[in-house]
Amino acid sequence: MSAMLILAESPFAMLSFLAGPAILTNASTVLALGTANRLARTADRARGAAAAILDSKDRGDPRVEVQQGEFRTATRRTWLLVRALSRFYLAAGLFAAATCIALLGAILDYLRITPLTPTIQVTSLVTVMAGVGGLVHGALILVRETNLAIGAVEQQQAAVRKWCEQNPQSVGALPGS
Repeated sequence: MSAMLILAESPFAMLSFLAGPAILTNASTVLALGTANRLARTADRARGAAAAILDSKDRGDPRVEVQQGEFRTATRRTWLLVRALSRFYLAAGLFAAATCIALLGAILDYLRITPLTPTIQVTSLVTVMAGVGGLVHGALILVRETNLAIGAVEQQQAAVRKWCEQNPQSVGALPGS
């Protein structure tokens, strides 16, 4: 049975044909947008930490050690976010390409130029699967980046606790204490 006949028989088939790649493209671009925002915030953190390190007069100051750790973590996070962002962009492009390939296949099938149909179907499927792979890989990179962010917060908390233990007279000056 031809693809166009199946699409003509069922409005749900046509909806799936159009909505599937659109949903995956949307997922890719939403993840890319969120990742771009995270990248901007992380770059700001790295710049702030670098400025604090370069402006400090006393290299033995515990605040400098905290800023050095923040800078190292922000730098690692930045590279992970760039990698994730490139995977999401790639996925969005692959989903758009798969949609165009599928449309080409539907047009050729409608024109009864069927010798290319199997090749176009396989190409479209492989392109979609590569896009899904990009989404999954990008999401896994974001999990690693999130773990780094949580680790950075825990390091900052440990540094503040240590400072509080060493300076009990100043603890009342901390917000929330």
